[in-house]
Amino acid sequence: MAIWGMAGALMAAFTLGLWRVIYPYSYMKPIQLDRFDDDKYCLIDVRDYILSHRTPYEKAKNIPLSYLGRQTKENEVCDKEIIVLAEDRKAARLAVKILMKQRKQPIYYMTVS
Repeated sequence: MAIWGMAGALMAAFTLGLWRVIYPYSYMKPIQLDRFDDDKYCLIDVRDYILSHRTPYEKAKNIPLSYLGRQTKENEVCDKEIIVLAEDRKAARLAVKILMKQRKQPIYYMTVS
């Protein structure tokens, strides 16, 4: 009996741990914009300052990923729908996890190579 109880506890811990990894993906939605609509979206560039300066994206607010947590604690980042501009999907997922602490709504992302 004790073995099954331990196995069940390990399975529950794995499931809860896995849920924390998968949860942000349910709120992340890829998007490709040809034209950016200021009235509907707020574009947040989470790349570091050097990359965002080398390859700037028009009308993007640059908040590097390392500063995003502090910035969201101090004030609301945006009151519109958010598009995260990141280097890759992993960076976008981290940014979405931080932004979801402030609000629970789908967040779009774009990756820039």
